[in-house]
Amino acid sequence: MPRSMKHPVPRTGLPALMLLVLLALATGPATAEDGDSRYVTLDSLVVNLEDPGAARYLQTNIQLETASQEDADRVRDHMPAVRDRLIHVMGGRGPAEVRRSDGREALRDEAVEELREIMEELTGAPLIDALYFSNFIIQ
Repeated sequence: MPRSMKHPVPRTGLPALMLLVLLALATGPATAEDGDSRYVTLDSLVVNLEDPGAARYLQTNIQLETASQEDADRVRDHMPAVRDRLIHVMGGRGPAEVRRSDGREALRDEAVEELREIMEELTGAPLIDALYFSNFIIQ
């Protein structure tokens, strides 16, 4: 190709790209705390299930969703009461009840209501927006 046919390539894209890279570095990586809701992860919870034929257990890992980091901290401040209420709600149920998906949903709904009630008593606000099971094992 003859020299006269070559056109200079404008370099306007390079400064814009460098600006984007600098902005990305300045803001840092996104973290779970950047979102609007905050989660409280509970230690594994193990409760006895009601089964006349054998000793049966339910092991769960639970995350509680709150509206803010402040609410999550307030829930953490009352963790003994939270765990006690969850043991009360989850224990004493039959394995067949918690094995069904509608049984787990009913258990989740009841647990959220009970936790909101205890948080209202202790803090003056319900604080709990949702409850999530990340592990649910019946033994």
